[in-house]
Amino acid sequence: MSEAFFITGTDTGIGKTFITCAFIELMKGHNKISAGMKPVAAGEDLYDGVSINSDVFDINHFSNANISIDSINSYSYKEAVAPHIAAKNNNHPICLSKIKDDFNYLMNNTDYLFVEGAGGYYVPLDEKVMTSDLVRLLNIPIILVVGIRLGCLNHTLLTIEAIEKNNQKICGWVANVIDKDMSYKEDNINYLQNRIDYPCIGVVPYIPNNNPVDASQYLIWPGP
Repeated sequence: MSEAFFITGTDTGIGKTFITCAFIELMKGHNKISAGMKPVAAGEDLYDGVSINSDVFDINHFSNANISIDSINSYSYKEAVAPHIAAKNNNHPICLSKIKDDFNYLMNNTDYLFVEGAGGYYVPLDEKVMTSDLVRLLNIPIILVVGIRLGCLNHTLLTIEAIEKNNQKICGWVANVIDKDMSYKEDNINYLQNRIDYPCIGVVPYIPNNNPVDASQYLIWPGP
């Protein structure tokens, strides 16, 4: 039976895709069919003449499942803006039931599936629906990616408080060092490890080349 996890973060630009791909690599190392999903993506680049979101491109590249890129990315918008704004500008609203259908398809074709949200936990998908509502619909546990930089303590504790308020399950969190020059980064990580009641399943140091294969070595998992 396949397992799925929702990857959310303390903010945008803190390495969710990087860590998502690292988890995919980790499970591939256990000889598992592993894939990622980024249901909503905003901002596209050209890859061999094809317009695609860079996060979706990376997730598709590292996944080893025989799946379509359209199922990995249910909604893609050219503008790198908040999803609800991009959806409105393009007259292409986000439908959670379509995401659920794509999710079910991926679940039937993988052993492990890592679903990456856009931005943070409370990013809006339309005027009323937020990413937290998508987590509720999918009903899967959360892995919280903490971008270790100035301000991470406040962002982390607020995000955890929000998840707990919604009675959603956190299976663990990952400290991802994104500011190599941050003062007292070890002290910040130690504080979070002592304060957070959920397991720390990885402390990923600053990796200059952003290679998920290298990052996967720092992730901890109880095993497939």
